[in-house]
Parts: sequence; C-alpha cells; structure tokens
Amino acid sequence: MMEELSPDEADAIVELFNIGMGATAENLSTLLGEEVALSVPTLRLTSRRAIAAELEAGAGADLCSVSETVAGAFRGEAMLLFRIGEGLALARRLLPDTPADAGAANGGIGEIEQDALTEIGNIILNGCLASFANLMDAPVDGGLPRYRAGPASRLIVGADDPLLYVGIDVAPAHGGGRGRALFLLDIASLDAFRAAMRRTLDNLGL
Repeated sequence: MMEELSPDEADAIVELFNIGMGATAENLSTLLGEEVALSVPTLRLTSRRAIAAELEAGAGADLCSVSETVAGAFRGEAMLLFRIGEGLALARRLLPDTPADAGAANGGIGEIEQDALTEIGNIILNGCLASFANLMDAPVDGGLPRYRAGPASRLIVGADDPLLYVGIDVAPAHGGGRGRALFLLDIASLDAFRAAMRRTLDNLGL
C-alpha cells in the first residue's frame, strides 16, 4: 500500500501531521470554545480519481470544501472537506448573531457562511503548513483559499497520476462541524519531502 515509503518514514509522516494539525486544532478549539478532536492521520499511495470516487461513494454529492495549492518543500493541494450540513453548522456556530442569507436559509451555504468557512480553512490549512515550514526549516507555502461545493469529482480534479494521500478527521466535541483535512502530495515531490522530513526528525532527535 505504501510502496514509496518505508514503515519508519510512514510513521514519521504521521507524527509530523499530528504535530502540524495539533496546533491548528487548538486554534479552532479556541474559536468554538470546546475541544476539537483529531483522528490518527491516514496515509496511502493512491490517485485523485480514486480519492474522489471513494468520497463520492461515502458522502454523495452533498459536499463543500476550502482548498489551496501547496508549494515549497513539497507540492500538492491542501483541503478542508465537509458535508454541506456539517459545514453550514460550523459556520453558523461561528456566526450566531448574523442572520442567514438567502442561500443558507434555503438549505445551501450562502455567501456569509462561505466566507466564514473560507476563513476557517485559511486558519486550519495555513496554520498546519506554517507548522510544517517551522518544523522542516524549509519553505512550505499555501495559495489563496478557495471555497467550492459539489460532488467529490468536482472538488478533487485530476486523473490517475499517483499521489500521497493524508487524511485527518476533525470533530468538535459538541454540535455540528465535523470535517476532514486532506493533503494530496504530488509523488514528483516525494523525494524532496522525504529529505526535508529526515532533516526534521534529526533536528527533533526522533
């Protein structure tokens, strides 16, 4: 399953993502005023088409996302993915005194809620990438966050080129707002990522 990574390397990547996402989960916890739990990162070598098909089979077309490109020590895409209802619930929890606009009132996600989710995505994704940059002592840059909605095949665009998939479930302790952070890393940059990761582990004494 992880043909391009040794077991030790896979364990190291899990640890790095645990560290990177841990700080951003604390930020979201502060915003919500409650604990935010993270799942153990899932890693596998796969393709964009396979990830989209898997998500579509499990969640259908009722999805929304905030995504941004990633460049620097590794390349790919970072994404925060929600079912529409969960994304709307999270946005409304952060905007309790703001009237829902027409889109949200009709069961969709209106512009006000989209802006709130985009800001949440910006906090979580860029916070995680900034943590990687600090840990690796290497540039890891995120592009501008972009909100989209639709089936997974529209949100995760691409073909069968291999990529390293990292998925982490994000779950507030109370109420709605459950989502998943996805990191889709281009295999072409895997060697650079591996080298940066090894330097990081040496610096951390792991």
